[in-house]
Amino acid sequence: MAYTVVIKAGLTNVVLPNGTMYQAGDTVILTDEQFGVMPAATKTAVLQSSVIVAVPAS
Repeated sequence: MAYTVVIKAGLTNVVLPNGTMYQAGDTVILTDEQFGVMPAATKTAVLQSSVIVAVPAS
């Protein structure tokens, strides 16, 4: 599974568990593991929305 998340408006230089820096409005795909290590408070503070997306097996 993967999570599609959007960074909240007004934020800059947000580093997510995948090690990449993002800006407000960026849409990011995180693995289940990456999303899972984020504390709930961090998710609330930096994510505008998050959607679980099924990723086909490769």
